[in-house]
Amino acid sequence: MTQSAAARWLLLATLWSLQYIFMRVAVPVFGAPLVAECRGLFASLFIVPWVLFVLHDTVRLRASWRDHLAVSLVNNVLPFICFAYAATVLPASYLAVMNGMVPLWAAVTSTLFLKEPFGARRVAGFVLGLAGVALIVNLGPIPLDLRTLLGTLVAMVGAFFWGWAGVVIRQRTGRVPPMSLAAGSVIFCAVILSPTWASVPPPSEWTPASLGALVALGILVSGVAYLPFFTLVRDIGPTRTLTVGLAVPALGVVWGWLLLGEAVTAAMLAGAALVLVALVLVMSPAGVGKRTVRSA
Repeated sequence: MTQSAAARWLLLATLWSLQYIFMRVAVPVFGAPLVAECRGLFASLFIVPWVLFVLHDTVRLRASWRDHLAVSLVNNVLPFICFAYAATVLPASYLAVMNGMVPLWAAVTSTLFLKEPFGARRVAGFVLGLAGVALIVNLGPIPLDLRTLLGTLVAMVGAFFWGWAGVVIRQRTGRVPPMSLAAGSVIFCAVILSPTWASVPPPSEWTPASLGALVALGILVSGVAYLPFFTLVRDIGPTRTLTVGLAVPALGVVWGWLLLGEAVTAAMLAGAALVLVALVLVMSPAGVGKRTVRSA
């Protein structure tokens, strides 16, 4: 890996791991639905001008609306809502570790929709990943109650959608250029979730930190992060790009402890370790196919 690719890999891992910090700061003030909407809106404010004025391309919104809508639903609208809701209950470190399930769900959906083999390594990886999440939820610092269980279930559903999104994107990038597809999908996301503006809190309740987190979540995590992601897939291939998933859970735990003062327990570290082992099993050459997966 060249120095340029390594720098982009680190930038991508950092941005995707910070998203849960931004959620935990923004959601209590603006609410989960509006945070999901603003994520798509602010992402479109970055990606669309980039496609039009830097890449000198078009979004193809009318000609390829079915492709944009399909990607938007599974890669933006539904996972944005799921993880924003989960952020009302779960710490950022929990969410970052659950993000590690995205490549594992990608392996499952690739088997279902692309007929890729689901061998013993993938089976073992998926089971270990589930065990790691269960260990964190059962023995972590957050009390195990109905809200915690519901938040965990919703986050796992969001991870499933992001895993499935890799399949949906792969099926459509042959018809629409990747960055144009990214631009169209976030436009659809902002439009679909626009009714949530009816629930915007009064400006007197906003704080500089929550507003900054809201903007950063859209522009940085769902906007700027597309640039290293797609160029890494082009330069080093999807398999090596996917190794960023190994860093997101670990970095997310560190950011949660460092920036939000979240507790880090032995059970959390053990659960995160199980998820990392699961990722290694699924993403190793014997376990990963030729697929491209989004995780933010």
